[in-house]
Amino acid sequence: MKTRTDFFLKSVIAVLILLIMVLLMSSCSKNVLYTHNSGSGSNASAAVKVDEGKESKILQPDDKITISVWEHDELSIGSVHTVYSVAEESGKWVMLDAEGNVTLPQIGVIKLGGLTIAEASQQIKKEYSKNIQNPIVTIKVLNNQVTVLGEVQRPGIYVFSSDNIRLTDVLGKSSGLTDYAKTKQIKIIRGKESIKIDLTNIAFNETRVLPGDVIYIPPTGGKKFDRIASKLIPIASLLTALALVYNVSQNN
Repeated sequence: MKTRTDFFLKSVIAVLILLIMVLLMSSCSKNVLYTHNSGSGSNASAAVKVDEGKESKILQPDDKITISVWEHDELSIGSVHTVYSVAEESGKWVMLDAEGNVTLPQIGVIKLGGLTIAEASQQIKKEYSKNIQNPIVTIKVLNNQVTVLGEVQRPGIYVFSSDNIRLTDVLGKSSGLTDYAKTKQIKIIRGKESIKIDLTNIAFNETRVLPGDVIYIPPTGGKKFDRIASKLIPIASLLTALALVYNVSQNN
């Protein structure tokens, strides 16, 4: 009788081991987001331009911008120098159309798509210089979007009105990391380029994020283990209960 009970218990243990192996193999076979290595700067997103060693955003269709002309409120749209709000929700702004054009006072239609903010400012300044002496032009993009995926409290798409976006700003907006975040292998995806960031290195505080970037925070191995354990616990409990029932029935 004891031999039959031992055999049943050994069978239960063998089934549990088999289930663990199956779950481990299935978790390893899953595709992981953004596993490609860092590429060259030439593969960077079309929304970014490298100029004198510094990357700058390129204006694109659907970008919402404000244009300020110093001491000329009648030419300004959402001027940073006046009482008008520069927020996307409540301010005055223009949107680049599908061809990258906008319509401005006294200028009419002008193409800004494909230019950096500095280049677009110079282009507008050149046009207004025909009627204004040394115009001061400031352009601000209101809908700079950054996507955050992975182990953060609130993944999603976040909009920044600032042109200078730091990684710490983005992580703060997403309410911080989860307990499973792999802090040494955070990735910034920029077009076909992947930049690996180590949050344990103090230098990451200066890491700049560009509009259109995707930030991916991968999970640690502990998360996979916890998921596997949560699936195995009910099965193990059921098998243990069956083993106890079988053992009691054999003893009776």
